[in-house]
Amino acid sequence: MSRSVSVLALSVLFLTRVSVACQQPVPLNPRPAPQDTHQESVTQPLDWFRRADKLTNLRLPGSQPFSMRVTFQAWPGIDFTTPGHSPILTGPGVYQESWVSAEEWLREVTLGSYHAVEIRASGKRTFQASSSYEPGRVMMLLKALLTPIPRSVLEPELHEHPTHWRLERRMSGTIPWVRISDGSHIPGVPSEEAAYDFLPSGILVRRETGSLTSWDDDQSFAGRFVPRHVAVQGPGLEDPMVSAAVAITPLAPSDRTISQVPSEPADPGSTLQPIEPETMDNSGGGPGSHLQMLTLPPNRYPAGVEICAIWVVDKNGMPRDVEISTIRNEGQPLNQEPKDAVWEIARQMIAAILKDRFRPALIDGKPCQVYSGMVMTPSV
Repeated sequence: MSRSVSVLALSVLFLTRVSVACQQPVPLNPRPAPQDTHQESVTQPLDWFRRADKLTNLRLPGSQPFSMRVTFQAWPGIDFTTPGHSPILTGPGVYQESWVSAEEWLREVTLGSYHAVEIRASGKRTFQASSSYEPGRVMMLLKALLTPIPRSVLEPELHEHPTHWRLERRMSGTIPWVRISDGSHIPGVPSEEAAYDFLPSGILVRRETGSLTSWDDDQSFAGRFVPRHVAVQGPGLEDPMVSAAVAITPLAPSDRTISQVPSEPADPGSTLQPIEPETMDNSGGGPGSHLQMLTLPPNRYPAGVEICAIWVVDKNGMPRDVEISTIRNEGQPLNQEPKDAVWEIARQMIAAILKDRFRPALIDGKPCQVYSGMVMTPSV
C-alpha cells in the first residue's frame, strides 16, 4: 500500500508539542523544595503551573525591583542555505531589563544589526527598533525569559475548550520528576501535545512546545528562583538554537526612576513581550496554497518519521526565518539512513513556505508578528 503524507498546521505563535519526548528527560541540577511549597498538597496540573509561576515570576505585583543582563548566542538552524548566508540572524546578543514595577520598566535587546528598546513609564509604553521585524531568535529568547508558563495555561478560563492535562510521575535514575502534558489525542493524527516537566520542588525545568526550552542552575533572588542558564533547541536536532546566561541583581535605589522617551505610545503589536493568541483579534492565516499542494511520490517517506518546520509571520504576512525544528523517528533522533531519505522532503517544505503569503495576525486591529509551524508525517 502506498503512503500519503499528512500535513498538520499548528497554532500560531505557540507551536504545540509534536510528539512524545526524544528520550526520558533528566531534570537539570535538582534543587531542594522551598519550605512553603507544600509538595504533598499539589495534586492537580493547574496547581503545578501556578506554583511554578509563583516560584519563578519576577514581575508579580510587589516584587523586588531588579536589573537583569542576559548574554546569549543565537545559532543557525536547518534552513538549507549556504553556510554563512542564512537569512536567520545569529551570533552573540545581549538582553537587559530594569524592572521597578509592572508600570515602570525598561527592556533592551541587541542581536547583530537589530536593536530595540521598550519602556513603560509616565503612564505610557513606547517602543523603538532598528527594524519593524523582530528576529525569530529574539522571540525565542524572550518567550523563555518572560513567559515560561503562558497566561493561557495559568488561566484556563480564557479557553473556550479547556485543555485536558495529564499528570505523570516519573523517575530519571534516582531523580523524581513530574510531566504534565496535553492529554488530547486523535488516533492517526500526529500528537500536538504541549509538555511541561517539573522537579518535586515545583520548579519548571523543561518545556516542549514545538521547540524544547530548558532552565537550569537556579539562583535565589528575593524569594524567587532565577535560572542562570536558558536554552532553546529543536527536538531531535543536535545543536541549540539559542543559549543564554542570565545574571540578576537588585536594582539600586538611584536607578529606580525610568525616564520615558519623547515618542508616541506604541501600538499593541510593537512590543518585546510575547503576544499570546488569547489577546489577538485573530491569529493570522494558516498554511497557504503552496503548502497545501505539497505532495510526495509514494513510498518516499519512511514510516514513523516526522518533520516540523517553524517560521515567523511578520506584520506584512511574509514568512521569515523559515527552518526545520524537528526531524525524528517515532520520537527518537533520526539515524542517518532515514535522514537521507527525508532531507529532500524538508527542503520542499521550506521552499513551499517561502513561496506562500499569510494573513497577518491582529491585536486591537493592528498587525503583530507571530510564530507559526507545521508537522509533516506519513499516513499509511
